[in-house]
Amino acid sequence: MVVAQALVGARDRVLVESPGYPNAHAALARSGARRVAVPMDVDGWDLDAVGRIAGEARPRLAYLIPDFQNPTGNLMSNAQREQYAALLRRTDTVPIVDESHVALNLDRARMPRPFASFAPTTIALGSASKSLWGGLRVGWIRAPLALVERLVAARVALDLGSPVYEQLVTARLLAQRDEHWAANRSRLRVQRDALAAAIVERLPGWRFRLPHGGLCLWCELPADGRRGGALALAAEAEQRGVVVSPGPVFGVDGGFDSFVRIPYTRSPDELGDAVDRLASAWDVVRDSRADRPERRTRVMVA
Repeated sequence: MVVAQALVGARDRVLVESPGYPNAHAALARSGARRVAVPMDVDGWDLDAVGRIAGEARPRLAYLIPDFQNPTGNLMSNAQREQYAALLRRTDTVPIVDESHVALNLDRARMPRPFASFAPTTIALGSASKSLWGGLRVGWIRAPLALVERLVAARVALDLGSPVYEQLVTARLLAQRDEHWAANRSRLRVQRDALAAAIVERLPGWRFRLPHGGLCLWCELPADGRRGGALALAAEAEQRGVVVSPGPVFGVDGGFDSFVRIPYTRSPDELGDAVDRLASAWDVVRDSRADRPERRTRVMVA
């Protein structure tokens, strides 16, 4: 929101991933930006499409998540980062790179270089809530020096600043970040594997790729579902006490109704119970002849 407030004017075009992080999309929309979708899929970034769309739209900014993208979990390679950065330079587009998941490398894969090493104009965003604790709503921005004053002014105009206590807690945790990150990754790895195993057992028709990091599975529903798909499933699951995010909330203009995002941020036992309830909900949706439910707006905080 700070970056949008500082750098986006009414009707400015901003490239965004689709599917992508809905809270960031909403912040850009509130600033008056015209969001221009670039496609994401299970195989990653379509850089030919990025080049074509950027060339046509001439966007001011591009918001992207190269490290365990939300919701797909994709990780952008060094070669892809270099090519993406070169495409954005052609149109003088400033990259806004969300690095909130960069510390969530669950399988100890060799991480690519930061996007900023390929694009010095990058504005990078970080968050303690993803890498340390979900209740710690403290973030940070790294930006070229020439932009810092504008960003600070925009931050003060919003709410003056984060509570000092939370900032001090974050500073203390970051001083011992390797220890805390390792513990968090170990816990998430167990939970990710437990969720994946439960889905394979209880919902064998669902498809997903096990991500090497991040916080969620991006699941594709089988084609045997009746009308409604992900939206119908989310509504039915909520009746059973389980909240999942249907694919359409991650698209700029909807779509993705054959996908749901399921986070693995709960204990293995809770995740197993949640999948049992999802399976029950899916049985109803699959066998239902009901019309597509109305799309409801849910507050997204993850």
